[in-house]
This record gives sequence, structure tokens and C-alpha cells, in this order.
Amino acid sequence: MASAEFEFRALLDSRVEACRTKDIDRLMSLYSPEIVYFDVVPPLRFIGSEAVRSNFVRWFNEYEGPIGLETRDLNIAINADVAFAYMLHQDKGNTNLSGPQEFWLRSTVCCQRANSKWLITHEHISLPVDFRSGTVLMDLAP
Repeated sequence: MASAEFEFRALLDSRVEACRTKDIDRLMSLYSPEIVYFDVVPPLRFIGSEAVRSNFVRWFNEYEGPIGLETRDLNIAINADVAFAYMLHQDKGNTNLSGPQEFWLRSTVCCQRANSKWLITHEHISLPVDFRSGTVLMDLAP
């Protein structure tokens, strides 16, 4: 199991680094062709690698330069050829529309291993919002 966890952590690290550097080909190599991805932007659900690729390119293009992405509170569960992780991500950088921004996202990543390779089969991103004020929570209490 230690080897499976090491491999899965390496996939998660590669995912974050590919996002930071906006390396779309490296990032998409981590996803299953049948990926189902839930995001905070319409249409909220992206099915298949082409739809997910387009969504990532849209996100990458919002930033001038690299994307700051910090992971906190990573939790991993692995059983044989299925694994999932949930975590917080701090997303920050200079955007084309609103200049510098920084906020926290919640992320869940589900994977399956086939032919000795882990692939992301489902990912869910959510943005914490204060429903009373309608504002995005910029910092999450530990």
C-alpha cells in the first residue's frame, strides 16, 4: 500500500505543478478520457477530456504568468486500485480582469489505477461562499 500511496501522491503533486506552470499537456495526461469534472464556473459539469481541457485553458488564460497554488489539509484514502483525496487549495496570482487575487478552494480528486497507472476519473472543485452576503470567503479557518 505504501507504493500505491507514493504513486498517488506523485500524481497529486504533478497535477498541482502542471496547474502552476499552466502545462496543459502534462495536466491532461493525468486525467482519464472519461473524466467527469465539477467546477465553480458554468456549465458546472465537464464530461470528457476535451471539455476538461477547454475549461483548464480558460482558467490558465485568466492569469498573467504562473498560478500560485498551495495545498493544505490533504487527506488520502486508497484501497487497491481506487483512491481519493480531498484538500484545500489556495489559488493566487495576477489575473487579466481583476489584477491580483487570492482565495481558497475545496478540491476532491478521485482516481483509478489501470495498467499500473493512476488516472483522475472525477474531480470536484467548490468555492466557499457566505450565502448571507453573497461573497466568496477569502480565508478558511484552520
